[in-house]
Amino acid sequence: EDSCTTLLECLQLNFTAEDSYFDLLRKVVMWSQEKDFLRMKELFDKNEFEVSPAVVNAFYSPEKNALTFPAGILKPPFFSGSYLKMVNYGAIGAVIGHEITHGFDDQGSQYDKQGNLLNWWNADSYNGFAKRKECIINQYSSYVVPNTDYKVNGKLTQGENIADNGGVKEAYRVRLRHS
Repeated sequence: EDSCTTLLECLQLNFTAEDSYFDLLRKVVMWSQEKDFLRMKELFDKNEFEVSPAVVNAFYSPEKNALTFPAGILKPPFFSGSYLKMVNYGAIGAVIGHEITHGFDDQGSQYDKQGNLLNWWNADSYNGFAKRKECIINQYSSYVVPNTDYKVNGKLTQGENIADNGGVKEAYRVRLRHS
């Protein structure tokens, strides 16, 4: 049973009136890291929701084999009930397709449907995937960043490139199906 009476006592941050801004920041960072390290000892909870609903983003978790679409992304410019259907398909549809495709990119493809790190591909499927993955890597590696001499590192960015291509392609297919 906790006998703390204030939030600071309960969090055990041990702030003092003499602490400088740096001292306070250091204590908060150390407390946060300790909390994260202690969580590593716990069993993985596939139902835990770690993102604020206000976040304007979307996520795919291979360990959970789950998509997360916080409420923050379900508003303009990504979605609106006043937009034409084709605009919503192109905007939020591409985001949804992007996140789904992460389940089959260079990282997500290594997890099975239960979220276990496992090679579930048969040889023919994997070889087809590897061939298409190399095509994406080569395509993006040929791009030069505008106003520089730098080329995109297609190998380093392959997961996002695969997801971007898949997302736009799926959004377009849905739009054609519902026109």
